Amino acid sequence: MSYVPMHRIRFDVGAGCWIDIETALGESAPLLESINVEGILAAEGEAQIAQLLSGDIPPMCWRDAGHLFEMFQLREDTDYYIDVLAPYPLDEARSIASATPGWPFSARLSNAYAPDPQRRWREVDGKTLITGQIRLRSQAGVLDLSPVFGGKLRAEVACRKLRYFEEFKELLDSLADKAAELLLSFDSPVSLTFESTQELAANEAALHFLMRHVMAPSQLPASLEEVYANPHAQMRERIEHAPLDEIEEADPELVADGFDFSDVGRGGPLARLFNGYTPNLLPVRHSFESLDTPENRYAKAFLEHCSLLARRIESSMLARRRQASAREARAWSTSLDDTLHHAMWREVGPLTQIPANSQALLGKRGYKDLFRYDILLRMSLGLSWPQGAELSDGLMGDIRPVNQIYEYWCFFVLREILLDLCLETRGGNFLSVSADGLRVQLAKGVSSECRFEFTAASGHKARVSLFYNRRFTRPKMPKSSWEGSYTSSFDPDFSVRISPMTESVAHWLHFDAKYRLQRQQTEELFESAEQEGAARGDYQEEINRIHKQEDLYKMHTYRDGILGSRGAYVLFPGDGTGGVSTNPKPNFFVRHPSAHGGGAAHIVPSVGTFAIAPAGDSAQRDAIRMLLLSALNAATDGKTYAEETAFF
Repeated sequence: MSYVPMHRIRFDVGAGCWIDIETALGESAPLLESINVEGILAAEGEAQIAQLLSGDIPPMCWRDAGHLFEMFQLREDTDYYIDVLAPYPLDEARSIASATPGWPFSARLSNAYAPDPQRRWREVDGKTLITGQIRLRSQAGVLDLSPVFGGKLRAEVACRKLRYFEEFKELLDSLADKAAELLLSFDSPVSLTFESTQELAANEAALHFLMRHVMAPSQLPASLEEVYANPHAQMRERIEHAPLDEIEEADPELVADGFDFSDVGRGGPLARLFNGYTPNLLPVRHSFESLDTPENRYAKAFLEHCSLLARRIESSMLARRRQASAREARAWSTSLDDTLHHAMWREVGPLTQIPANSQALLGKRGYKDLFRYDILLRMSLGLSWPQGAELSDGLMGDIRPVNQIYEYWCFFVLREILLDLCLETRGGNFLSVSADGLRVQLAKGVSSECRFEFTAASGHKARVSLFYNRRFTRPKMPKSSWEGSYTSSFDPDFSVRISPMTESVAHWLHFDAKYRLQRQQTEELFESAEQEGAARGDYQEEINRIHKQEDLYKMHTYRDGILGSRGAYVLFPGDGTGGVSTNPKPNFFVRHPSAHGGGAAHIVPSVGTFAIAPAGDSAQRDAIRMLLLSALNAATDGKTYAEETAFF
């Protein structure tokens, strides 16, 4: 994916005004490639691009990364100088700015935009030159830089920690997949009703969420390839009249029913059978394979329905000034229109009834997928996950915290692993079914719980819970059970509680999602000060080391501070696998003196890291699965947990 790196660019916003953006890093140079785009007044290249790249993401560039992303690209955790020439005299501009947060941009940009003191502003030919800075933190998405006085300017804020244009989109797509799976697993409809498109659009966010799932390359496009490769067909018959010399064998019954007495000639080879006359033409029956079946009519109607939905979403997004989502929906409708021009659909008629009991729709490859997609879209009214809906808007006009998206995704991954090991039971508040449909409670700062039951090979059972944002606090009065914290309050991102059926004790494992970490950083977490070459008396080196190991220290804090904790682990979007306890690059460690060199016989490591990324291989999930399975088996083996007595 090529791009044009830039150091500075100026955009025309109309009325003789402009916005000038310059990176706080590097230095300017001539552009290596011209950008012929209407509205760009001037642009300078970046001279130090090789030094400034981070994950192939430059501080500023022009990049065509597809319809979902803006072509003008900035980078997270980066600062920019921004000058705006506004169409107001200096005194009026100062007065407006004093009463309007974020001015000359919208108020919701005020958390990223900091104007310089007004004494530094100056008047230029009756207009005001406003100077300031934009400081982008760990957020990714679309940044709306359109000034309130007119003109449009949008920038893509790219995430440097993930392969942004592939993996960040995959995070959004994966969340859409998770929502689809929840709907299908908690509501299995036996009949299908067709609501109007207006009713379907009532829950626009959920509908958009699930349309993104349906239109993913691995979903509807792949299913249609299955349909084209092996289309459903039925044998049909039609009656035609053919000359005698073209008929090999006539059907007496068909001739008797379809003989045309007006088209005969005197004499001829069949005169003795037709009272002295011979027909010029005789009816014959032809068998042929037809694609005009109820199943194909249903498939075609579904594609037309999706095209209509895509257009409605596009129109709605444009009305709300959600340009990226409007482009996404426009790409969907264009793709669907191209699909409907496929030769297969030319002979397929309109849908008259839904073949809901068709074995082809229920079991034939390709067709069963279309039926599933249709159910999902029509069930979108029953999906209630406000926080997910905000994320499903994806890159729809505001900067988004990618770490929050990664947290949600990690929760679903842990839940799926536990579903593979355990039986999900009712209870908890993560999912609830109401008259309104399926409600999902998964929000930052709000505790959620999923409950399971584990059965070991021995037959022993354990109750298992997966928590999101469970808070562990110090009890206000003495308690005999090992619950909560004995000092302060802690709230790991995810906590797994394992309680054997025959015991009252609870074993806890904790996980924190750290999207900003990279593989090299996690390896450095476990390096000693001597390995780093830090001198004991070098204060700055020590401060840097402490800052670098902050995430590891937090795992130690969870492991020690939360009563009943057996282990605490970091989840990060890396390319390796967890569960390594041997040199040279261990990422699992046991709180025991015999652990040096990976020789500890303990089943559950005390602290460690797991790489887990949307594009990661199955080994990443398998490593987490092995940890959880080991802990589940250990908790149900009937033995008492023992680490150290702490008595002397």
